[in-house]
This record gives sequence, C-alpha cells and structure tokens, in this order.
Amino acid sequence: MKTINRIIDLCMKTLSIIAALALGFLLLGICYSTLSRVAFNKPLTNLVEYSTYSLMYVTFLGSPEILKNKGHINLDLITTIISEKANRILSMIVNIAGAAISAIIFYYGGLVAIDNFVNNIKIMDSMGTPQYLLTATIPIGMFFMTIQFIRNFYGDFKEHKSAV
Repeated sequence: MKTINRIIDLCMKTLSIIAALALGFLLLGICYSTLSRVAFNKPLTNLVEYSTYSLMYVTFLGSPEILKNKGHINLDLITTIISEKANRILSMIVNIAGAAISAIIFYYGGLVAIDNFVNNIKIMDSMGTPQYLLTATIPIGMFFMTIQFIRNFYGDFKEHKSAV
C-alpha cells in the first residue's frame, strides 16, 4: 500500500508542477503582452485564449495536491463550535461527499474528453485547439481528487477509531 501511495503522491506532485508551470506561463504571457502593447504597440492576440486554457490546467491539475495538504477552505464557524468527535465525523462525511461528487465529475468528464478526442472536436478559436486537450484535465484532476478524498476519509476514520 505504501508503494501505491507513493505513486499517487508522485502523480499528484507532477500534476501540481504542470499547474504551476501553466500559472507561470500565464504570468509571463500577461507581462509580455502588457510590455509589447505599451512598448511596441503589438499586443499578443491569443493571450485571452491561452489564459483561459491555463486556468483550466491550474484549477483541475492543482486541486488534488491542495486537498492532500488540506489547503482548501474550511468553515471555521461550524468546526469551532462543535466537539472534536463531531468534527471528525463531519470531516468523514465531507470526504465521502467529496469523493462521490469527484467520482461523478470524473466519470462524465471522461466521457466528454473521450468524445472530444474520438470525434476530433476543435475549439472555435484562432488556433483550432483540439478540445480534448482542455477537457482531459477534468477527469484527470477529478480522478486524483476522488483518490485523495478517500485517503483523507481513511485517515480521519483511523483517527476517529483510535480516539474512541
């Protein structure tokens, strides 16, 4: 099991690096576009399309690593007023719900990505980008989100069992 967890962690770290590179590309693109518009009066015409695509990669590929590090938003208003035992139970419920929702999005997102690939659907942009390059990020990210929600549930369950 440790080997599988290491492989999953490596995959999620790789996805987060890709997301970070996309974010860096977006930052550099905006800086270059601003500079080229002001200095040379030649803005980068495809920047809006590139930035939209980058945000898809950042969102879906970076989320599993953030979930692993428990970096998502929590409702402190609720968790501070309930007991520690209730917090663990609530956390397990949230992890089950998150895994279920992520699995559903993974499934349907995968169907859409496969359909886009098989039918060679292109985005109506200036570059004719194949749509599967964008939609594939959804099932990939949601697959690892599902796994991480399950791992979080298992960790919370072990912690709950040892505290009882």
